[in-house]
Amino acid sequence: MKHKLKLATFFSLSLLFFTVFLSAGAVKKSYADNASKNNYFSNIQLLGTLISSYTYNFAKPSGYNGNYGDNWQSDGFTVNNADITLRRSPGTSSNPYGVGFHISLDFGQNIQFYRAYYGNLSYFTTPYQQRPPYDVRQAYININLPVGSGLDIHIGKEKELLGFESFNPIRNWNNTYSLLDAVEPSTLTGVFFTYNFIPNLTSTLGIANTINAVSPINNLPVIELNESYTPFSPLTFNGGFIYGANSYFIANNSLVQDNLNKSFYGYIDAQYSPTNDWSFVLDYELGLGGGISNSVLMDNGISPSQVTYPAYPAYLVPTSDSTYNKSRFSGIAGYIHHQQTYSFGQVAETLREVAAYDQNGLWEAASTPGTGYTYIDSTLTFAYLPSFKGFKNIQFRFELEHQGANHDVYPNSEGQAAHSQQNTMNLMVLYSF
Repeated sequence: MKHKLKLATFFSLSLLFFTVFLSAGAVKKSYADNASKNNYFSNIQLLGTLISSYTYNFAKPSGYNGNYGDNWQSDGFTVNNADITLRRSPGTSSNPYGVGFHISLDFGQNIQFYRAYYGNLSYFTTPYQQRPPYDVRQAYININLPVGSGLDIHIGKEKELLGFESFNPIRNWNNTYSLLDAVEPSTLTGVFFTYNFIPNLTSTLGIANTINAVSPINNLPVIELNESYTPFSPLTFNGGFIYGANSYFIANNSLVQDNLNKSFYGYIDAQYSPTNDWSFVLDYELGLGGGISNSVLMDNGISPSQVTYPAYPAYLVPTSDSTYNKSRFSGIAGYIHHQQTYSFGQVAETLREVAAYDQNGLWEAASTPGTGYTYIDSTLTFAYLPSFKGFKNIQFRFELEHQGANHDVYPNSEGQAAHSQQNTMNLMVLYSF
């Protein structure tokens, strides 16, 4: 029955891809016709991404690939993502000030991990693979005001800016996302201000509610700060943090929050591109979980055995006399990317190395709470973008990935965590318009 459902889902989403593919040209033409007219709609763009892949895990696990938020299906073809984006810039090249908008609808397997929490508690207590494969990933109003060099304001829901990798498969060099991306907050809903205080420094400040992929929280506001500084053209530094997210658990079919213990997630990276063909990136990320105060349980008459905790397995782990499940996650990632353009198209290679440390085993779904885990992730990706007519918007990628841990966390053919390492390969086709 499960195989029939997967097959039905695959063909349904494939039909959606095909329909979008056929209609994209006609829709874009209508916008092109409007471009010659001087009205609000002349500045609207329709963008899209269609992705499908084949994944194979040499460990032959039953069910899902361990530690995969995307491409989690252990074997076979899947529709990863269909992104449909409608956006309008606030102004024009001659007058950049005004009001625009951005709406992104996503379908497919990969969006399940990043899907927002909409108030259903089953979101916390069931695997993310069972979530509906669609979501409104971004929906915000974009206002550009003539303040100084220009004040850009976003109001609504958008993807977070933390970390080097973001949910944009076309611009991402790899088919899969790193272990660090799995613990980053996913989307934010609020107000965001972007301003250039000096020409080479871009600052973004956001006040929002978080909707987090791994530990979703949708209550008290958080503060997001991001800085991007380019001292000279080949080198850029990025850094930022989110502070204020609550810890929470489920008891008696209710969401119970600890408003005193806040969480923190921050990062810093350096990106160096000495030529158009070479890029080097070093990224460090750190997450600090606020934990559950023991007084919250006592005040509500709840014992730890009654608690359903969103991290699997679902139970609280005491980390001190007064706190449960306080965690610390840190990791470093390095990327070497090379691309070369030939008469037949562009060929690219990317090497990614990641090391991550999960102090209490609370951030990764495959971990055991209360136990420290160390992870490594080595990924080699080859990409080809043809230059032939009709294929210029299609990219082919082949990826080999090795993951390892200091404990057995990866499943075997019986679905039991019996391996300390796993090797996978992934063939992906991407189409953008």
